[in-house]
Amino acid sequence: MLKNILKLNGAQQLSKNDQKNIFAGRPNPGSCVDSNIDCTNTGNAGCPVNQGCYIQSPDLPIVALCQCIKK
Repeated sequence: MLKNILKLNGAQQLSKNDQKNIFAGRPNPGSCVDSNIDCTNTGNAGCPVNQGCYIQSPDLPIVALCQCIKK
């Protein structure tokens, strides 16, 4: 049903708040915002869906943060 709602003419012209209501308060699945959660010790398992653990600096101490998966 959700996919059908989004295919309706004009659905993409809804306000951000209206879109969030359609997506049950979650961001549009086509968009991603880096969470920047420290995943140094947990790796990808510590990151939200559609995000991966990326090393920020090759120097010690190693720091890694959750960011949107690059496509």
